[in-house]
Amino acid sequence: MIPSLPKLLASPASVYPAGHILAYDDQGPVTWSRFCARIGAWQTALASADAPWVALYQRDGVEFLAALLAVWRMGKQALLPANNLPATIAQLHQHTGCFAGDFPGVASINPTVGSGPLIDLAPAAPNALALVLFTSGSSGTPEPVAKSFAQLDAELEALEQLRGQQLGGACITGSVSHQHIYGLLFRLLWPLVSGRAFISCERDYWEELAADANVHPRLAIITSPAHLNRISPVTFTTLPCALFSSGAPLAADAAKLASAQLGCAITEVYGSTETGGIAWREQSLGADWQPLPGVSIAVEAANGLLQVKSAHLPAADWFITADKACITELGFTLQGRADRIAKVAGKRISLTAVEQLIQQHPLVDELRVTLLPERGDRLGAVVVLTADGCQFLQDHGKKALNEELKQGLEQALERIAIPRYWRYPTALPHNSQGKLTQAALQALFIDQTAPTLPLVIAWAEQGTTLQFTLEIPDNLLYFDGHFPANPVLAGIIQTHWAVHYAREYWGDLGEFTGLEAVKFQQLISARQRLLLELDYAADKGKLYFTYRTEPGPANAKTFSSGRILFSNAAFQ
Repeated sequence: MIPSLPKLLASPASVYPAGHILAYDDQGPVTWSRFCARIGAWQTALASADAPWVALYQRDGVEFLAALLAVWRMGKQALLPANNLPATIAQLHQHTGCFAGDFPGVASINPTVGSGPLIDLAPAAPNALALVLFTSGSSGTPEPVAKSFAQLDAELEALEQLRGQQLGGACITGSVSHQHIYGLLFRLLWPLVSGRAFISCERDYWEELAADANVHPRLAIITSPAHLNRISPVTFTTLPCALFSSGAPLAADAAKLASAQLGCAITEVYGSTETGGIAWREQSLGADWQPLPGVSIAVEAANGLLQVKSAHLPAADWFITADKACITELGFTLQGRADRIAKVAGKRISLTAVEQLIQQHPLVDELRVTLLPERGDRLGAVVVLTADGCQFLQDHGKKALNEELKQGLEQALERIAIPRYWRYPTALPHNSQGKLTQAALQALFIDQTAPTLPLVIAWAEQGTTLQFTLEIPDNLLYFDGHFPANPVLAGIIQTHWAVHYAREYWGDLGEFTGLEAVKFQQLISARQRLLLELDYAADKGKLYFTYRTEPGPANAKTFSSGRILFSNAAFQ
């Protein structure tokens, strides 16, 4: 049994020995005694705060946990915003005037000195309110979701039952924020109560996660579909013992590629801020979701909506989600959303909220924002302009109008929630029944879909080697986000192209199993012309690839090279 949060709070010094390693930061290990000192420092700094609520935003995991436990030990509740943008801070002022951590532009509490030993307290009541998170509601207004200690403890116990034995004494690292319920539970609270160490800093890049694996021989990674879909071909000297993903269902191809590269099955976790964890799956075992320990599920007959009952919820009644589902022998499958919440890069975005912000612009008459699966699950805005808006478009052009409508959105929205693509029809595309369908909105973006492959200028055979002369278009889909001012072709896309052209010539190569000796030596950018050389050893199941400059230049150079491994199933 792992200790409950109220028990840990009541007497922190007695939970672990002073030398117990709680975490690792940039300076090295963080001992339990050092952590307790930081709790005391936060308690001292918060002593003058008379508000019952404390808004907390702190990117460093150790400092965040110390502040959170200090808030709880003082009998207060924590408000955990998803970000610290100006509009978010303004909304928090409605709930509290006390801010702790990194809140620019407001009076924020940050401790600079320590305090004496932590005194023991009476344990908090299990049903006492612990914290409030904010999530996108279907109305467009961020909705507060309260969590009690009992709810948090129930989730942590379920995770320990599900994967505690597999993790053993693993160190926990991850690429997700602890300001959200998934990162909070998996990256910080679960290691805290189970005695496992964690990496204090949130990791943004796969190279950082690989570096963690080099230092910690037994490592568990907490990540998301957004990161797994952009996994770079880095080398892990020690493969992770567990890998978790949540935020949105992971595509089957992405799951297979990441599992093969990392040598580890991916445990996907399905749930929401409101419901807590609901179910899990490993796609290597099947596509069905299985309920987490202690979770019951059903499907509402009228609308086919998934219903959930568990100790993760505030009440014992059935909770009706906005996800459509179908019960199967092993669990259930998801059949899409019934509301206007979209998952973009694993984050829940209220399309209504985005529309309400854009609608405030005087050039906009009406609009609809839609998710574009064919464009990497980014958002597109279909805008009907006022007379002044039409005149602005005629005088200044589409690019200037796009920028005009996006001005100010970054103050209220995370970058991922700002529409990437814009269309300006004379009217919204209602059908003959007067309905505005998702398909009709998405169709407006199809004719200008960015290419996903380079231009093939020429190709030839040189013995067993194929040579493709390629030109990189400047509107390539994969330049989206890599990077606006200087587009760079991601390494994983280079390997995908090598496989694509190899299969066009040699047919089925078998099932992808991994990468070897991959090196990315030079950046590939828009409008470059280069030579792709491919050689396939069917007996070994290895595809050799090299991207380099065309033959002839005195300063010829290699951009990248490596080997792609296949199961050889097609030749057995």
